[in-house]
Amino acid sequence: MYLIGEYFVECAANHVPGDKWEAIAYISRADDWRKLARVPKAVFTLSVDYPTKRDAEHAAIQSARDRVLTCSDTIERALKDGCV
Repeated sequence: MYLIGEYFVECAANHVPGDKWEAIAYISRADDWRKLARVPKAVFTLSVDYPTKRDAEHAAIQSARDRVLTCSDTIERALKDGCV
């Protein structure tokens, strides 16, 4: 788990057919971890073009960092619209 600005980011990588990896970033508000029993998380999935698990995880973190720094409004909308 990484702290980026006011958000925590968790990343996961799933192996897909064709020996590729897809990256998933779970983004949640840091403040929600202090007070909620169940923490809402916005989920963003990236393409399946990564040759290694490490590359997919790195891409998930970079994408999440960019999203937090440039368009946190989409994160907030995803958190309000219902997520994991």
